[in-house]
Amino acid sequence: IFDGSGTDYLCLISSLRAQGATVGIIQKMKNENRVKRELFLCVGITKKDNFELVAQKATELGAKCIIPVLCERSEKKNINMDRLRKIVIEASEQSGREDIPVIKNIVNLSDLLNSDLLPDKVISLDLEGKSINPIALEENPMKIAVFVGPEGGWSEKEVLEFEKHNIPRISLGKQVLRAETAGIAVCSLLLI
Repeated sequence: IFDGSGTDYLCLISSLRAQGATVGIIQKMKNENRVKRELFLCVGITKKDNFELVAQKATELGAKCIIPVLCERSEKKNINMDRLRKIVIEASEQSGREDIPVIKNIVNLSDLLNSDLLPDKVISLDLEGKSINPIALEENPMKIAVFVGPEGGWSEKEVLEFEKHNIPRISLGKQVLRAETAGIAVCSLLLI
């Protein structure tokens, strides 16, 4: 049994009924499945179920915190948070991680940038930015927040907001990636 606190339990089911099961703990085991850095994934809300896919895969890869960001180009304005939390819990169990990532409530980009939620190192993904390789491999920050834009990318106003906060623009390469692909790719690069 997984409880999300860093301890796993080997259990024996002693009875199984329609209303539930009775289990006995056979062994407590400390889960040491930790990632090398804390990643705060700040993702522009995407349409359909794509945000759920990003949250699921980011959880499997080891993201510490997932923050849905309301952007100027976000076509969808809300998320079923209860469903999202269930998806993240299942992804945590499936991947064998020691904990469950924090899922923050939807926040406006400007409000998030002016909050104290983010670590000191923050980057934004942008096709026009410099290569992510120096950030991922040389600086090696232990805590990092990454902003991934919605469909259509960041608006000019949002790019200026990042510049105002001295947040570097980083690129994953020359190809134009879907928002969900970029979110999963940056988690893989920074957490594996």
